[in-house]
Amino acid sequence: MLTDLENALNSLIEVYHKYSLIKGNYHSIYRDDLKKLLETECPAYINKKSAEAWFNELDINSDNAINFQEFLILVVKVGVAAHKESHKE
Repeated sequence: MLTDLENALNSLIEVYHKYSLIKGNYHSIYRDDLKKLLETECPAYINKKSAEAWFNELDINSDNAINFQEFLILVVKVGVAAHKESHKE
């Protein structure tokens, strides 16, 4: 039986592949697919920054794609924002 954290990690991988496999590549999410991911998976956290700005910020190696490690940067940033939001009264 998987732990909550293991299930969460598997969920992150599934979300990544849901968008990377749109163009058939397990290892890359492209610009337009990142926009779909942001609009669908975390709309509450993207209204302050455009999909284009997110893409430019996340594409650390400048290969015009978001690999899984770069995707995890998004997860961390959105996670921090969600955690902060959870403490508002």
